[in-house]
Amino acid sequence: MAKVVIAGKADCPYYARCELLGDKLAKNLPDFCLHKIVKQNDEWEKWLKATCNERGWTHMKSPIVWRELIDRGGKGVLIGGANDFQEYAHGYYGMESELLSSDMLKISKENLQYKKEVDEEEKEFKAQSKPLHVCLTVASNPACYAMVNAISKGDVFGSKQEVALHLYDANDKMEMLEGLRMEAIDLAHGLLRDVTVESNLCKAFSNCSAIILMDEVVRNEGEDKDSWYKRNSNLFCNYAKIINDVARKNVKVLLTGDGPVNFNVFMMLQNAPNIPRQNFAGLSRMLENHTKAVIADKLKVNSSGVVNVVIWGNVSGEYYIDLETSRVHGYEGAIWGPPSFSLPTKEMIWDKQWLAKEFPELVKARKAMVEEALNHGAYMSKGAAIATMLGHWWTGSPSGEIFSLAVCSEGWYGVPDGLVYSFPVTMHPKGYWYVVEDIDLTEEVKETLKVTVQDLISEKEIMYPPPKPPTPPQGEVKVTIMEPKEVAAASEKEEEKKEESGEEGSTPGTADSAVEVDSSNEPKLETIVEEKGANDNVNGNATVADRSANEEKVDDSAQEAEQTTPAENAE
Repeated sequence: MAKVVIAGKADCPYYARCELLGDKLAKNLPDFCLHKIVKQNDEWEKWLKATCNERGWTHMKSPIVWRELIDRGGKGVLIGGANDFQEYAHGYYGMESELLSSDMLKISKENLQYKKEVDEEEKEFKAQSKPLHVCLTVASNPACYAMVNAISKGDVFGSKQEVALHLYDANDKMEMLEGLRMEAIDLAHGLLRDVTVESNLCKAFSNCSAIILMDEVVRNEGEDKDSWYKRNSNLFCNYAKIINDVARKNVKVLLTGDGPVNFNVFMMLQNAPNIPRQNFAGLSRMLENHTKAVIADKLKVNSSGVVNVVIWGNVSGEYYIDLETSRVHGYEGAIWGPPSFSLPTKEMIWDKQWLAKEFPELVKARKAMVEEALNHGAYMSKGAAIATMLGHWWTGSPSGEIFSLAVCSEGWYGVPDGLVYSFPVTMHPKGYWYVVEDIDLTEEVKETLKVTVQDLISEKEIMYPPPKPPTPPQGEVKVTIMEPKEVAAASEKEEEKKEESGEEGSTPGTADSAVEVDSSNEPKLETIVEEKGANDNVNGNATVADRSANEEKVDDSAQEAEQTTPAENAE
């Protein structure tokens, strides 16, 4: 079966001749298949050059005709231009074009007008389609691979929402991302309008309404915490500035990496002033799902039946797992009911010691246990956690259920305003989250939450250390203001001390008991010298005598100065 492709400019008369000759062959020959490609003048040169480079041909004019060995897209054999195609048709099928030059010109004008109308209709049709632009960073991550299918078929952003994927990664990952792009197109989902591969951040974030940051800054061996956090800050602050400049102003940003998630969200908030701070969030869902899995394994139920688990605090640091609101569906016990029936989780777990000791450790070790069994990362569960979280953020969470999300605090539960903290939330179908504010906390839980808050404050102080207290200037005297009652009490105590010292054998007012030094710049000081033995008395008397001699020298010097000064003044 012959499959011939004719391509040319819309206003080219020679293309019109080849087109009509091809129509004649297709009409009279049942096995002759014809495909036409029409380009406007501003598109033709670029398209022709790209086509010839791809197929290894050399052709400079309109039209160009080739024969394909299989259906369109297969390897082609170049036939040539208008004259070559007429010779081909005459030699193989005995048919010639009977079109006059004047007719060719008329048809070419009609072709141009028709092409313009078709392009305008296509432009209007595409304008009606407004896909949601979604960017995935580090798209070579296998967790991203697990998410593409869910996003493309409408499980995340809605069953009627078209999407355009932006896959971003480093230059050395472009070949892998190109393969991911082709596979995404092979999914043949009607909601997937476009897939682009980018290594430029500005292009990747441009016009995006949703950005999923899957970056993880790996901590080097022997690297201290402050240096690692500063490297995280540099990366995510750069992301925030670009998002602030090129993304849509209502963009929603979800951080999903394994690094210090709360800290990274906080740093992005400081560098994206044009984006509402409620549009930045950190993923708590993975830790929440680990908790559900451990409880489900303990109670022998499906993990989806464990609901309303709350994660408080720092997702990647100090956190608290709260089961007070948690309930279990599908537990096979003495009491049972319809599918909506549930029982409190803490009542179902009779082993309180297990809850206090083993349970937190099992949740912490869950990720490592899964990855050890798989011999690779838990990519499927990570992708599912991100997809379900985004789905709830866009289309709303199930009614009556509570989830956890790391968001910027507004003072809820005593957490300082502006601190990024994992709270219990519900999601509205219009794309908003709300913190559940009516959970009663015991004093013990409140104290635990204070520890988690302090952990986040210590992370914040790595980049924003608290100001040091001001040091007083040199020579400044610290003055203590006392109430009259306090002054009277202090005087009484001083008198009592004097009396006690007098009872011990020292006589106030003698040279051995006290030394008074008068100075205009210093207060009077009294030093009580106790008699502790013969040697002490000698040393004490010597000391007093020395001081008395010094005072006499000072007084003599002062008198001489008074005598000489008037004489000098008289001179």
